[in-house]
Parts: sequence; structure tokens; C-alpha cells
Amino acid sequence: MIINSDWHIHSEYSFDASNTLSEIAESALSQGLCRVGIADHANYNDNKFLSDIKRSAEAVKAANEKYPHLVLGVEFTPIAKPEYDYAVLHNGSRDGYVPPEEGTPYPIELALTKEEMLSLGIRYAVGASHWRVDSPRAHVYQKDISVCAREWYRQQLFMATDERVTILGHPWYHPEHIWYEDFSVIPHSMHMDIGHALKENGKYIECNKGFFTDYVTTEKFRHQYADFLREMFEMGIKVTFGSDFHADFHDVRDLVEPYLKASGFKEGDICEVAEEDLWQ
Repeated sequence: MIINSDWHIHSEYSFDASNTLSEIAESALSQGLCRVGIADHANYNDNKFLSDIKRSAEAVKAANEKYPHLVLGVEFTPIAKPEYDYAVLHNGSRDGYVPPEEGTPYPIELALTKEEMLSLGIRYAVGASHWRVDSPRAHVYQKDISVCAREWYRQQLFMATDERVTILGHPWYHPEHIWYEDFSVIPHSMHMDIGHALKENGKYIECNKGFFTDYVTTEKFRHQYADFLREMFEMGIKVTFGSDFHADFHDVRDLVEPYLKASGFKEGDICEVAEEDLWQ
């Protein structure tokens, strides 16, 4: 197997997941995975998400006594800065938030500071784009390929340069799957800019199982995506694997690895997060 660790799994402490830590840990052992990362969601800096992350951190630390191969992480998604600031000003509540009208895309923020992560014992972070955060009516244009490509590019460049992000998670994931037939609609120059930023800042990039197992991705796309990851690898960017399971965590490597091997990946190319890159 060329995949020997998994750095993106969600536990029951994520709002949308049900895997227990013991189920994750035991499944990982049965799969022969040497380390698994629990990266529960911190989508916003509100009371709900921050409470979930605190509970996740406490539970993983307790589980480490029996399962030392579990590594405590977190998954961020970019937040529009006005919404982030609103939650700060309203004691962790986003109730009543109205996006302001601004002439330029909103600045981006993440839910936790580096100091807050360290205080919780979080050892790494996955940063991943999930939706547009650039304008008050961003959802209206969610299926516009050119607009979304520019916004995903902006978000991913931000995360490639932010000290709080260790792994760029599921790069170019899109909830409406708008480029899942032909990945070449994304300008190659965007890949190169993001790749150079990742390399310059010592970040990892994630090979996420969903791009190879989701029924909405075409065979053409799957091979194009594997080639994209290989190009990042050949630029000197380290590639991790993330199954991104929210429930029923199980082995999917036999579905993913054929595409990776066809693009030139071999044993040793898909890596763990190095100990020196984990915090604390």
C-alpha cells in the first residue's frame, strides 16, 4: 500500500459526523494505518463550533492513553471577516448577522488563533475551502465556474500562507461539483501559484478520497486530479492522505491507489505529517 496514514477523519464531536474515537482507532489498527488525525470542524468562531472543538480536544487527549496513534487536529474553513468580527462582538453568537455591502471581496479569517489551538493541545490544522465567502450574495453565483474558481483560488492562497494551516485540505472541492467532469477548466496558473505558496511556506497538500470515490466525479476528472497531485508532489510539496470520513470509517485505499499509481505515485510518496511539523 502507498497510503499508510490518514490525516482527515471526523468524529462524533463534529456537528455532521458520528464516528466514535474508539471506532476510528480500532478501524485504523485493522487497516494497518500507523497514525490517524482527528480533524473535527471549526467552521465558525461561534459558541457551537468552539464548544465542539473543545470537546473534541478533551476526548482525543483522553483516548490517547489507549490509542496513541490518534493525533489531535482541526479542520478550518475560511470565514468572511465581517462575520467573524460580528461573532466576537456578540459573545460568540452569529444570530442576526447581515452581510455588509462592500465593493471588494471580504477579507478572510479562521475560527481559532494559533495560541488558542496550542492551549487546546491541537497539533495541526487542515484548511479547506467549502463555499464562497467573498460577497453578501455569494450563494447566487455558486455554479458560476469562473467566479468560483477565482474565489477558491483566493481562499486557497490565503490558507497556503497562513501559519495556522498545516495541510491544504481537499483542494478544489466544490459543493455543487461544477468542475468534476473536466478539471482542466481550472486555469493551470492557479495551480502553480498555490503550489509555489505551499512550497514556500512548508505546507502539505491533501489527497482526499472523495475525488476518487464520489459518484459525481468522472473517470477523466479522477485521472486529471491525480495528475494535479503528482505535479504538486514533483514541485516538492508533501502529500498526505485524508479519507474525510464522517461515518462508517473503513478502508478505501483499493479505490484510490490505482489512480495515484497511474499518475506515478509509489510507496513512500504519500506521507505522514512529520513530527517537526506537528505543534507541541
